Amino acid sequence: MSKLKYLIIDDDIIFSKYLKANMDELYAEIEHISSRNNTLGGLLDIHRNHPDIIFLDQYIDGLSGFDVLDLMKHQPKTIMISSEHIDQEKLAEYPHVIGFLEKPVNFDKLKELIDKSGLV
Repeated sequence: MSKLKYLIIDDDIIFSKYLKANMDELYAEIEHISSRNNTLGGLLDIHRNHPDIIFLDQYIDGLSGFDVLDLMKHQPKTIMISSEHIDQEKLAEYPHVIGFLEKPVNFDKLKELIDKSGLV
C-alpha cells in the first residue's frame, strides 16, 4: 500500500507551516507533498501528485476555495479552512469535502475529521 499524501493550499505561509508541523506530529504516516500559497500552484499539485487529502483555504487569491473545488479533476478528501464563515449549504454540494475548520484550527477536530474519513 502506498503512503497517503496531503497538500496545503493557503496564502498564510505561517499557518501552513503550523498545520504541517501538527500533521507531522499527528500523522507521521501521511506524507506532505507541498504547501502552496496560490490556487494555480495548488491545482497543478493536485493534478500532478493526486494527494489523498487537501487542506484548502476558502479565501486565497483570484480563485476561491469553491472555484478550486470546481476545477479539480482529481477529487481527494478535502478539508476547507477559513478565518471566516463559509456557505455550509454550498459546501454540502461537494461530497469529497469531509469538513470545515475555522481558524485558529482546533487540532482535535482536525484529527476527528481525518479519522472519520476512512483514509487512516
